[in-house]
Amino acid sequence: MNREQILAKITEILVGEFEINEASIKPEATLNHDLGLDSIDAIDVAVRLQAIIGKRIEEEALRELRTVNDVINLVDRHLNA
Repeated sequence: MNREQILAKITEILVGEFEINEASIKPEATLNHDLGLDSIDAIDVAVRLQAIIGKRIEEEALRELRTVNDVINLVDRHLNA
């Protein structure tokens, strides 16, 4: 899965589960401020990401996610490790 495919999957999750406007989902968008996700939403996103990756994501790595690009990097790193 390349970075564009990862972004498409993340977009699918954010639009489908959180009803976020697709046009707002850009790599530089912040999860909290720009997309309006709170800590509970972040846990939901993490559960869905773990399904994509096929393994558990460390809690410390989840705490470092601030932007959509951070999420892309995390998924990319796990998939291509």
